[in-house]
Amino acid sequence: MICLGIDTTGQYCSAALVTEGSVLARASQNIGTGHAETLGPMVAGLLKQAQISASNIEKISVCVGPGSFTGLRVGLSFAKGLALPRNIPVVGISALEIWAKAYDPEGVVSLLSAADVKRGQIFYQNWRAGIADDAPALLDYETAKVLFRTMPKTGGWPSGSSYVCPEILAWIGLEKDIQTHPAEPLYHRPPDAKLPGGKTL
Repeated sequence: MICLGIDTTGQYCSAALVTEGSVLARASQNIGTGHAETLGPMVAGLLKQAQISASNIEKISVCVGPGSFTGLRVGLSFAKGLALPRNIPVVGISALEIWAKAYDPEGVVSLLSAADVKRGQIFYQNWRAGIADDAPALLDYETAKVLFRTMPKTGGWPSGSSYVCPEILAWIGLEKDIQTHPAEPLYHRPPDAKLPGGKTL
């Protein structure tokens, strides 16, 4: 099975085409902004490099956050737009899960994956032997430093790397289904924007 992995949630715009045992093509650019303009040509380049067409893609795995509101919407919109006319299943994988898999590919240790989401907070998840102990949650940084002082950490923990590896994203996606990993955004906090007059949806 060929899976396309897509990440646009942070500074990088990244994509990879993989099968169960190999990387067919990959690309990653540290662009900061401009993911919407970069992603389409990037994926087209990967298809050309792998000598396949979009119709050969059998699954799409997209990073759903945490990250930039605009960036993660770009990745989700592109993935669903590519998938819909071709009836390709799309799964959503969190950066927290990708970082945990990158740190512990065999799933044998207990660790914390976390993203620095600013405002003195982290968005974190505990992992034990490759399985999430709980749902992602917010915690203030000072409390986190005390609670998780001795636990191995990965991801965008302050001073860590928030890079999302697109081939790991794609490989995880190969194993997941749309029921357990829907392609829906994972927001670390509600949006700041408010409707006029203080109205809520």
